[in-house]
Amino acid sequence: MDFDKQLILNKIKHHYNFKKDADFARFLGIKPQVLSNWQNRNTFNAELIYTKCLEINPEWLLTGQSEMLKTNLKNDTVPSKRKLIPFYDAESEAGAVPLSGAEAGGEPKRWIDAGDWFPDADSATRIHGDSMFPEYKPGSIVAMREVLDKRLVIYGEDYMLQTGEYRVIKRLYPGHCESHWMLCSVNEDTWTKGAMAGRLIYEPFEVAIADVHKLYRILGGIRRNEGSWIKYPPAHP
Repeated sequence: MDFDKQLILNKIKHHYNFKKDADFARFLGIKPQVLSNWQNRNTFNAELIYTKCLEINPEWLLTGQSEMLKTNLKNDTVPSKRKLIPFYDAESEAGAVPLSGAEAGGEPKRWIDAGDWFPDADSATRIHGDSMFPEYKPGSIVAMREVLDKRLVIYGEDYMLQTGEYRVIKRLYPGHCESHWMLCSVNEDTWTKGAMAGRLIYEPFEVAIADVHKLYRILGGIRRNEGSWIKYPPAHP
């Protein structure tokens, strides 16, 4: 007897905490139109879904019967929902980077499964510059959470700020007046020659608070050990 496969898809989507069908399709590695066709025709590729959703019970996936999760995963130490963090590669650096048209919060390149380390994270990005070294090494990935109320800024903490011209990750302090923030680097390297000798290579600078369009607090680094993939591959073109 046939069963409601659209309901199966919706439950999997909810389990992985995807709010949009487009994000769910990207996670599965298919085009949104393919997912839409599955929903309209009450069908899906069970083998494909099972290779992406390893904790899903294959009996439930194929018949709609039994429990959704595998039995050995149903315990108090496993969260009911997996936290998948959208990863925006090359979106920001530890230095002022000109915007290239793609907004933070746009189309993620991959999804990161960070377990329960960052339940409050809503995005992740890669560090490419070295102005925040050794706190954040070039090439490392950080988890972030958007700050909607600028009054909630915690001075001395690290943030990714986006203005109309650039994105930058810095340690944030009060500016010389209430309308500005001071952005500071962690790297204390200095110039060794020339007119700038002895001065910091990455000197602090101010930004008008009103010019900051997006603000994300850096929650911490995400590390992948060799052979332990945490980044899901992007959707096929």
